[in-house]
Amino acid sequence: MNKQVQLCALLLALSCATPPPGAAQPLAPFLLHHSGPAELKYTGYLARSNDRGTPGQMKEAFFGAGYLTSIHQLGNPALAFWQQGQDNQSISFMLYGAADAAIVRGGSFGNQIYSTGCTNPAFGCDGKIHLDFYLDRLQGGSNPGFALGGLKASERSAFNRIGGITDGELLMRWEFTPGLIDAPRAGVDRASFAATATTLLQDLSSPSFPAAGNSAYLARCAGGPACRYFSTGSQSGGADFFGYNSLNTVLASSVLGRNGWGSRIADPVVSQVFLPEPDALLLLGTGLLAMGFGVQGRRRGW
Repeated sequence: MNKQVQLCALLLALSCATPPPGAAQPLAPFLLHHSGPAELKYTGYLARSNDRGTPGQMKEAFFGAGYLTSIHQLGNPALAFWQQGQDNQSISFMLYGAADAAIVRGGSFGNQIYSTGCTNPAFGCDGKIHLDFYLDRLQGGSNPGFALGGLKASERSAFNRIGGITDGELLMRWEFTPGLIDAPRAGVDRASFAATATTLLQDLSSPSFPAAGNSAYLARCAGGPACRYFSTGSQSGGADFFGYNSLNTVLASSVLGRNGWGSRIADPVVSQVFLPEPDALLLLGTGLLAMGFGVQGRRRGW
């Protein structure tokens, strides 16, 4: 076997190893192949939190769970960066940690809610609003629905855990950041809270769920392997994401309502995708392969 063939065999073994027959197929890595302005779409459900609060601390008001359905070029859904089912992948999310810092009458739906991270340490709060995404298999993974026989809000087991949603591989962890409001607001600012500290702004039909309306936030990618694609600081104030969500009321008498969910939440989120440089091993392998062909070519007079 000449050196060129040996080199090809080595590279193939490094990058394309095949598991033995009958072995469980590994979860394919989350990969994006397009860069530029992107829109992430997700849908899920929100429920009231059971945080009973601690004197002097802000308690969590609600939490949510659901699924990311697609990532595509901003303004061009035909150019998909990722979609549910690709490489047998499913991406679930959990939203948690939001506290109602101030509620004032007004807005299109009647109640403007200025939210920031809850601060009740007994419940797990850390002063931040979180949105965590988990990668799982679509077929053969844990992907609970929310309706008949589906996930109940009561299945939340910890501050950042809920059954079937958070049991995959952590893909990315977002933290909501200030920047939506850049000046004081009358009727909102007080000694313990400034409107400029708001990290989630909601305009709702009711000050608590179930409710309809919309919400907006800025967020940064704070952890997880997918942050290498999204940590671009492309949004206002250097944030990585800008989300604008619509909310619809869930009837208490419906299956969803009986499962404890109060509102349906849906996309979109605007971001920027950056494709990092190829891994060093891939670069090394490509270089070695090119060198091998070059040496062989010179020997043959190419």
